[in-house]
Amino acid sequence: MDILQILFFAGLAVFLAVRLYSALGKPQGRTHEDHMREERERAAAAGAPAEPRPVAASDDAPASPAFAGPAAEGLSAIAAADRDFDPDGFASGARQAYEMIVGAYARGDRAALEPLLTERVKTAYDSAIAQREEAGQTVTTEIERVKRAEIVEASLNDNRAKVRVAFSAEIASETRDSEGQVVSGDLNQLKTVDEIWSFERDVTSGNPNWRLASVKPA
Repeated sequence: MDILQILFFAGLAVFLAVRLYSALGKPQGRTHEDHMREERERAAAAGAPAEPRPVAASDDAPASPAFAGPAAEGLSAIAAADRDFDPDGFASGARQAYEMIVGAYARGDRAALEPLLTERVKTAYDSAIAQREEAGQTVTTEIERVKRAEIVEASLNDNRAKVRVAFSAEIASETRDSEGQVVSGDLNQLKTVDEIWSFERDVTSGNPNWRLASVKPA
């Protein structure tokens, strides 16, 4: 056997030894680290920037969640002060509150309105209900659907959180006098009502309920 054959077989032996180590000396299959390394190599070859490494969150100062839209800054401030605050959950709850308040106001149900209104709004609603009662009038309101319930503004001032929600709803309503005659409205006619409702809550309070603080046309 000449020197070239000896070198060839020696090189082949080394190559096979390396292959055997690759197959037997390491865990089978591609690991997560292998996958991430290959992704970085492909990104570098394509000229793409390397993916930034995630920064570990600090237990002492957890980062506030990021929100989008015009109310983002206020929502972030509220979420930082109230760890249980969730904008999606709030919007869903606001939609339910809208239907409850509209219905309770039409029925003149003060007990149902009590935990849902701030003192100022409660005083205004109570006065309007009292005027209807004095005149012997009854109101029937039917909400066909709430088309929109969107957070449009949020703020936090001195632990007082405020969130404004834009509502758009299809509503039919009518008012009848003491003899049952219609004096205004028509239950057979739907109208689109667009309003901005403001809800408030003291984030330091143990009471998780938000209360309606104001209503204005959109």
